[in-house]
Amino acid sequence: MRIVLFHRKYRRFHGGHLKVWHYFNHVLAAPGFDARVHFDASSSWDSSNPWTQAAGHVIESVDGLSPDALFVAGRDWQRLDELGLLDRGIPVLNLIQHVRHAQEWSIQSNYLDRKAIRICVSPEVAAAVEEAGSRGTTVVIPNGMDVPVVESGDQRAKSLDLLIAGLKQPALATQVAGHLTTNGRSVEVLTEHVPRETFLEAIRRARVTLFLPNEEEGFYLPALEGMALGTIVVCPDCVGNRSFCLPGLNAFRPAFRFDDMVRDVERALTLPEPAAARLRNSAIAMVQHHSLDAERERFVEVLTNLDALWANS
Repeated sequence: MRIVLFHRKYRRFHGGHLKVWHYFNHVLAAPGFDARVHFDASSSWDSSNPWTQAAGHVIESVDGLSPDALFVAGRDWQRLDELGLLDRGIPVLNLIQHVRHAQEWSIQSNYLDRKAIRICVSPEVAAAVEEAGSRGTTVVIPNGMDVPVVESGDQRAKSLDLLIAGLKQPALATQVAGHLTTNGRSVEVLTEHVPRETFLEAIRRARVTLFLPNEEEGFYLPALEGMALGTIVVCPDCVGNRSFCLPGLNAFRPAFRFDDMVRDVERALTLPEPAAARLRNSAIAMVQHHSLDAERERFVEVLTNLDALWANS
């Protein structure tokens, strides 16, 4: 059994942890592979930490461990370097979830000259890291997600006209809400951390959801989750969403400007039902291409060919 070692510094739940948790489970499902995870000493173990479900795979120390591969995401590079694990010639699987990792000011960019099999969550991320001169093999595995798809024609649960998901842009979310709130229109704004299920339920209740990501993202999974939950997605262009938020087909993707976002939200809210249904149906068709099963299948191919990929990196 070949061991893949993960490392996490867990403070509170966010999308980056969710995706690493998915890959952790992909390893557990791969024939001939097993996973272990080491946590930073100050990590939180509240109920939001998904690894509470995998206590048997959590290790307190890496002393004496000889992993067959390292799974590195975000700033795990620094932590595994401090633990002395990066200079043993162990194959590195580097999950890259953001285009900023290729920018010179990013700490993660300092490790692009390290040999690795780089798993990029979107073509945009792959292009960015390759242009920055990354060393190794680059593989694109679009993000999969675990949210059950709702029937697009069932609008009975839509008790909210507009949800603004503004955790990453609270000031902008409040400004947009002030402009779009009118008599007879129900608007809800989320700018604080809430439990994941609470967040998903709010999307499920909304006819239209304006997602406000950072101006640059590697993928931006919440917009895809919105498609699965039957809301009409309005998500400004944040680079990483270009491959699945297709304007006029399955979503609204305005420029990252206030006026453009307000305009497209108004269009979404006043869309005739036949056109709205077509948008929702196309969104669900897109979701089918982003299942966790599809993500797992592609990653298991990487694990199966680990030695050859590493040798050629």
